[in-house]
Amino acid sequence: MCPAYNSNADTTDIVHLISSPVAASLLSIHPNDVALHGHQLAPQWSPWWDWASDYPQQPPAWLELMHYFMRPCVDDRPRVDIPAELCSLVDSVRSLQLQRTPSAYDTRNTGDRAYRISPKKEHEVDRMASYIHHLVHSESPRSVWHAVDVGSGQGYLSRALQELDFHVLALDNNENQTLGANQWTTKEAARKVKRRHRSDSQTPDEVRKGSLTHQTVHVFPRRLEDSVANWLSEHPGIRRNGEPDLHHPPTRPEPVPVLMVALHACGSLTVDVLRTFLLGRRPRTPQATDENRAWRPHSLVVVGCCYNLMSPSGTPSAHVIINAGHERPNVTDFPLSKPLRDLDPVPKLTIAAVHLAAQVPSQWLKDAATVQSAELALRKVVYRALLQPVLQAAAAQPNSIADHAIHSERPIQSGLGESPENRRLGKLNDKAYQDWPTFLERATDKLGINLVELITPLPAWFTHEAARLKMESALFVLQTLRCILGPLIETLILLDRRDWITDELAEMSGGQEVEVEMVNLFDQATGSGRNVALVMKPATNPQRVMPVIERN
Repeated sequence: MCPAYNSNADTTDIVHLISSPVAASLLSIHPNDVALHGHQLAPQWSPWWDWASDYPQQPPAWLELMHYFMRPCVDDRPRVDIPAELCSLVDSVRSLQLQRTPSAYDTRNTGDRAYRISPKKEHEVDRMASYIHHLVHSESPRSVWHAVDVGSGQGYLSRALQELDFHVLALDNNENQTLGANQWTTKEAARKVKRRHRSDSQTPDEVRKGSLTHQTVHVFPRRLEDSVANWLSEHPGIRRNGEPDLHHPPTRPEPVPVLMVALHACGSLTVDVLRTFLLGRRPRTPQATDENRAWRPHSLVVVGCCYNLMSPSGTPSAHVIINAGHERPNVTDFPLSKPLRDLDPVPKLTIAAVHLAAQVPSQWLKDAATVQSAELALRKVVYRALLQPVLQAAAAQPNSIADHAIHSERPIQSGLGESPENRRLGKLNDKAYQDWPTFLERATDKLGINLVELITPLPAWFTHEAARLKMESALFVLQTLRCILGPLIETLILLDRRDWITDELAEMSGGQEVEVEMVNLFDQATGSGRNVALVMKPATNPQRVMPVIERN
């Protein structure tokens, strides 16, 4: 039986791998830079660059590398021509990254909708709402009837939670999103009225007791806490949890238990939601009690995304949770956990690394269509890299394209292959990438570049077809390797957050009452690349709470 994961690996193992010379060079050097300075290749690449440049190969080198990466068992090492250095790197990545198979649980169909929703979003809403249904009904009787949906967007998940009898506060920082969500909520309510008029009796969907409130709020920890408290204060009719006990009324108002959710909360928003949960689980001051609190976090289900929008890596302040003011605390979002903060030097993630964390190479070889799609995505990166000497030469011309480059307030970021000329080129449609001559013609026409008039000589590989094909093959392999590292970067970010939460809970009074898990909510095959939820819920065995984790 093939081992499913390496149970001895942890975040420090991952840091050591991505800090190794080969991995670190892959995460810091963009293919655009290689095409410009091909004669200055990273010395760590010399053992495999000749293999990657060998053209033609059948299958292509990048595809052979992917077949090795996707083999069923990490211990099954087929005979391949791939250099040992690359095989070792791929094996290490596979042994450390999280497995992403969707968790098994019954999925509820959240019902007929009066609003448009993509199949991907429908899958995410149905799966997340179903998991939350199982979560809240794992307690008997159910103890949480209120939820705050952070970064709610058009309110798809918010409405699904309302259908589960929740009173929902849906928060988003974009007023247009809030307006759109309210419009869909109104249409959905009108649809239910029409359906009720056509029927003699109410359906179970129409006798639900939940509610939905949309607000536009720029979220950070203290403001999120206040927003929920104000919502409960402004809507006193929703404070009651379930059916009231008229025979034994409470002697004092208890804090309202609230479920916190976020579906693909961008960048720092995920960490802010986690901080708010932790803030709500501990007294604000040594003298504070739950008596003066309007609400208390009961459980949390958060799926993050957009790691490139996190606060930059650096040396964070330890245990920064509470923000007494009304601004986001000046902290970074990685690393958070003590084991990583204690490393010397403190690990940092490059801008290229957090961009690559969005890659899902495990889905590239699913079928012929996904292989074709993956090849197109790689070709876009490679062709634009091959164009860099032309852009550089054109920028050196009198009255060059650099004089007409798009100026943006966003600075050029090292490691992403950016330049003013690349920004001016912008996006081209997929047909422009059908082959190199077509791409070169479309790109130079758009930028007004005449190759014959260029003064600066182009590299030898550019003007010789065989040499260019070898460079193209090598760049395909380079970008494939970078993408293979992507899920490992995401694994590191997720485990760092999990370990931080676990340590913070362990240090606070009552922290053992909360269980921390990581759950694969979505099927990545549907396009839901960010499929791992961080979950905090009431512990089933408060004396011994162990985080759940699996790796390939």
